[in-house]
Amino acid sequence: MKRCRALALLMLVAAMTACRPDTVELAYRYAPEASITYEMRAHAVASWDIGGPGEGSYDVTFEVTETVESTDAQSVVVSVVMVPLEVDERGLPSPGSRERSFALRIGPNGEVFEVLEVDGVPAEALDPDELAFIGTYRPPLPPHPVRLRDTWRAQQQVDLESVFQQVVTTGQLQGLRRDAEGKIAEVDYSGEGPLVWMTTLPQGEAELTGSAVTSSEAEVDIDGGFLRSAASSTTGDFDVRVDPGGERAPIVGTLRLDLELSLEKIDRPASD
Repeated sequence: MKRCRALALLMLVAAMTACRPDTVELAYRYAPEASITYEMRAHAVASWDIGGPGEGSYDVTFEVTETVESTDAQSVVVSVVMVPLEVDERGLPSPGSRERSFALRIGPNGEVFEVLEVDGVPAEALDPDELAFIGTYRPPLPPHPVRLRDTWRAQQQVDLESVFQQVVTTGQLQGLRRDAEGKIAEVDYSGEGPLVWMTTLPQGEAELTGSAVTSSEAEVDIDGGFLRSAASSTTGDFDVRVDPGGERAPIVGTLRLDLELSLEKIDRPASD
């Protein structure tokens, strides 16, 4: 009888343990016509030696509004509008001199499937240079439920005529907490990969070859399925070759770029 009671107790404990919610599902959720606004800050510092040394930096603040345009079972189309609020350029051109907009087709884990348009122009009518670095600020979430300290990997590749970039990112669930607005997942990321970029500079046709390393952290609203905040730091080191054309010799040199981004959700008052 004692052995039967002990066996029954062990089975009960095992059943309770098996049902314990020790994993969490992280996924972006897209309600039709939903809109989220963020404040994004970008700080960049560059130094180079291309026919002579130089350096520069910029600070830009944007208001970024993301709106869900349509959804289906596999993806969602979102439109993004970036309005520059403050721009401070110190010898380095920034991407914040004017308002920009673009539309993307993205997946449930934040992956970019397709760039659809930029500033109202269909993607197929644009030069590949204008599409290469259009993306989403959403960090990649795990494709399956994870436990605390679990890791996952994501890969994104751009392979165009003028740009090749391959970034492998490792994410880790660092913490779980709750505040007055709900449950939050704290996630860290690290990633790196090669970058080859051919573009046109005032000095001539240029090719940049190198790699970039990124580390970031983010807070994800678990029940709402949206990004509350994120911060990242990226460093890129590149060899540069500029062909001025004609019989002039190519100019070779190096470039280093450090970029810091921060993103914070802005809470808008409810309309009457």
